Amino acid sequence: MIPAKFDWQLNKNIVNDEQKDIAKELGISTLIISILFSRGYKNIDDIKSFLTPQINNLRDPYMMHDMQKACDRIKRAIEDNEKITVYGDYDADGITSTSVMYETLVNLGANVTYFIPNRFKDGYGPNPQKYKEIISDGTSLIVTVDNGISGNDSVSLANKMNCDVIITDHHKIPDVIPEAYAIVHARYPGDEYPFGDFSGVGIAFKVATALLEEIPEEYFDLAAIGTVADLVSLTDENRILVKYGLQELSDTQRPGLMHLEKLAGLKADNINEQSISFGLAPRLNALGRISDATTGVELLTTFDDDLADELSHNTENENKKRRKLVDDIFLQASEMAAKNIDKHTIVVYGDNWHEGVVGIVASRLVEKYNKPTIVISHNPETGIYKGSGRSVEGFDLFEAINGIRDNMASFGGHSMAIGLSIESDNLSALINHFENYAVNNGIEKLQKTKLPIAKKIQVNDVTQKLFDNLQLLSPFGTDNEYPIFEFEPQIITNVKTMGKSNEHLKFQMVDNNSKINVLAFKNGKLASHLDSLFDCVHVAGHLEKNTWKGRTTIQVMNDDIYSDNVEITDLRTNQLKKSMFQYSNSLYVFFHEKVYNKILPFIGNNSEACLYNNLSLEDNFDNIIFVDCPDSFENFILALNAISKNNNLIFYLYNNILGEMPTRSQYADLFRFVEGHKNIKIYDDIDLLSNYLKINKSNLTFMINVFKELNFISIENGIMNGNRNPESSDITLTKSYILRKHQLTVKKKLLDVDTTTLNKVIRSCF
Repeated sequence: MIPAKFDWQLNKNIVNDEQKDIAKELGISTLIISILFSRGYKNIDDIKSFLTPQINNLRDPYMMHDMQKACDRIKRAIEDNEKITVYGDYDADGITSTSVMYETLVNLGANVTYFIPNRFKDGYGPNPQKYKEIISDGTSLIVTVDNGISGNDSVSLANKMNCDVIITDHHKIPDVIPEAYAIVHARYPGDEYPFGDFSGVGIAFKVATALLEEIPEEYFDLAAIGTVADLVSLTDENRILVKYGLQELSDTQRPGLMHLEKLAGLKADNINEQSISFGLAPRLNALGRISDATTGVELLTTFDDDLADELSHNTENENKKRRKLVDDIFLQASEMAAKNIDKHTIVVYGDNWHEGVVGIVASRLVEKYNKPTIVISHNPETGIYKGSGRSVEGFDLFEAINGIRDNMASFGGHSMAIGLSIESDNLSALINHFENYAVNNGIEKLQKTKLPIAKKIQVNDVTQKLFDNLQLLSPFGTDNEYPIFEFEPQIITNVKTMGKSNEHLKFQMVDNNSKINVLAFKNGKLASHLDSLFDCVHVAGHLEKNTWKGRTTIQVMNDDIYSDNVEITDLRTNQLKKSMFQYSNSLYVFFHEKVYNKILPFIGNNSEACLYNNLSLEDNFDNIIFVDCPDSFENFILALNAISKNNNLIFYLYNNILGEMPTRSQYADLFRFVEGHKNIKIYDDIDLLSNYLKINKSNLTFMINVFKELNFISIENGIMNGNRNPESSDITLTKSYILRKHQLTVKKKLLDVDTTTLNKVIRSCF
């Protein structure tokens, strides 16, 4: 049994005439229209707008709050040669935001520089001390990007020092808004822009558009990176930014991006949103996590190829350090989490864990254990524990920890992610409060996250045409996820693990001779289960293109997998060995007392054995092993019905291979032989008689038992003789014949079939 991680929600939208008409008019698949309808696009104009994002659909930037005021102040600063500082952030969105704003001001002739806070020295967002240093160095206008909306203290300081601050930000607006010269924000209370889900670079792009008085297409590449990296909604204007940004990335003129794409293994003809998510963004983020993100802006804005090459390699090296740090800390953290596996929450900590990656480690632990998690680094010199937390869907991590915030040195965040610092004396209180809050607030009753399923399809439905149709919906991301399909293949085969720790999984789904590869990252542990459930697995996944050695194929990227069936291992044999009875915590089930008594001495100390009619599952066994073959299928059903469907079942089904039922002529041959011979030493000469009559030994023994039961023969002291003038009787009514008939039925159903058929037979019995 493999439980689903998510709550699968199959799209039950029935394709109606309206959808068919729209599909026909647009010349695309009804499946695409059905998906769009389910996502809220329910008329042809909205669908056209979604499917064909156009630059001219970018709205007037001056519709955004304080845009005019901000631009007027920036232009005045440029005219007066005031020193302007762009104050950014250290993640990919902040780096690209800073790059866009800085380049724009440079192109306008501004006296401009930029500042990226250091995560470890300056912290996140506006730092009053840094503001003071920047202003003291001659800056009279600070323009923030991707931060600032919570910088009340810093803005107040700037005002006192006669420095204006223009905030351009996209984060949640607090109750108390800074008294900045201008605040450019899409969700400013009472003056909301029609689209409010920009990233920091999206806001910077709008400012650049206003300042330059034209859409700066040369910034689309940077806008796409920051937008995808920050996981904002890929709808409306963001969809336009990313679509055109991906095109720009495929032919970027920025030396830094060219080199970074090459180091990330990206090819210009295959740049998509995943190229950003898994290639470019992690490398830019690594700078802020490991060292100093300032070099990221230099990398993106320089047009010196030699410098770009040097900076890109430095960035790549930082990313390698980041990956190793994450792997090392995750290994330690996983071992700690496993020691408290019964808890509903996870808090792990270690000395000098790198603060820049503890958030990533927390995310990986949540993915592994599906529990709210806090990962903390301990500084032995200061005694301070500093870390990050990540939550599961439906559990408000901020509220969980907010109740003990008075014990914190610092604390902040939102429902899904937090950051905190705490002194060692309060660590135990944090751990206990976290667990108690989770228990008292019904974490055990949390519903699984919903997984929308676009359609249930078969393997042979996956074609190039389907894939091409789906690309009409790209770029994919938040609020425009990949369409996920459900598969229920006849079988899965070629199950393999991949990765240095066998953490990933690859297999094939097979339907009516059609095959398709499936990749399931971080699911390597399911390999053994799939071998036992190969014929009854449900797979949810999205389609991706894979190019290997010049050959391009479509594969399924697994999003979830489940099976609610019993796990079956087929180990049928006609020979029992001592080594087959060394399973731990297992129950061995026998159908024949003779076999049971013979094997009983070999059963391991922590396992048990019983006859099928004494089967009782008071204990929880890891495996139930059926050793021999039943005499009737009814006995087999009786045994299966006595066990839980959740147990792992192993089948040896040992048997002395039965032949087919003897023929009438064979019965006649044996009868004539008995009539013509006396005092046959049946036990000594059974092999000779078998060869003489050309009847296999098993059948011959069975026929002798039938004749004896019919009183055709008698056997005394091993000597067989025929009885004179036996009464005519129906062979088929004898107990031996009926038993043999049942045994042959069992043989046909359980022994003479392949593994797939055997599994179906077994599962049909529950």
